[in-house]
Amino acid sequence: MPDSHRFGVVTLVGRPNVGKSSLLNTLMGTKVSIVSRRPQTTWSRIDGIRTDTHVQLVIADTPGLHRPRRKLLNRIANQSARGSAAGADLVCQVIDARTWNSRDVAVAEHFSAQGFQLWLVLNKVDLLNDLNQVLPRIEAVRTHQSWAQIVPVSAKTGYNCERLFELLAEAAPIGDPSYPADEVTTASSRFIAAEFIREQIFRQMGDEIPYGSAVELTHFEEQAGESVRLEASIWCETVGQKAALIGAGGVRLKSIGIAARHQLERVLGQQVHLVTRVKVRKGWADDRKSVTQLGYGN
Repeated sequence: MPDSHRFGVVTLVGRPNVGKSSLLNTLMGTKVSIVSRRPQTTWSRIDGIRTDTHVQLVIADTPGLHRPRRKLLNRIANQSARGSAAGADLVCQVIDARTWNSRDVAVAEHFSAQGFQLWLVLNKVDLLNDLNQVLPRIEAVRTHQSWAQIVPVSAKTGYNCERLFELLAEAAPIGDPSYPADEVTTASSRFIAAEFIREQIFRQMGDEIPYGSAVELTHFEEQAGESVRLEASIWCETVGQKAALIGAGGVRLKSIGIAARHQLERVLGQQVHLVTRVKVRKGWADDRKSVTQLGYGN
């Protein structure tokens, strides 16, 4: 391995809904983290791994720092976000380029107090009325913090994302890769499967149900002929939520399953047989045993 090879851990932090998950997927060139238009879709850290000729970066997507609700799951997500930079070589605060508010300030103050010199990533520049507004936005946020770098990007269009990766690669410490070149995430296939089902609940259901539901993968079996059989239980809080998740004649549950299966087949490179069921688990999000069973807060 040449002396010039670099290896680094990069953590993406920020308030909810600024596009951290979308940015990770764009930097990776493949889908690793689930996304939706709703805030707080990400409930736990997920690491992407990108290996180029002379660099390997582990890039971590993290839950958005938010005012925690009373439920245990929300408190755990916030704790995960607050501790997410431990062991990181570089910390990038992602913001919506259109605004800088008190929640962004709270994120910057939290990680600066831990001794990190933050990079600032202005995401969603495609939503500015004019790209000529980018420089004034950079000047405006420059006054709030001593930033190591300020990089405008659009995770949606890919604008300047490769330049961001190049800058991160140049700043990473010299070191050998820690993962095989063909690995793209540290997450297990079981975790990814459960997350992709949960993503479809966020995408297809109303405002209340996504935050009151979770996915437990109960069976994962590699089968002959490049296929895998999955069985998953969707947890919800009430009988009414269960009825909505199933839909008339099972139409909604079937739609969730089909969309998740198509995503999984693309990522896993295998034919997927997916069976989903819905169970009422009242109070699961405030029960330590249930939350741990789902893989959160371990």
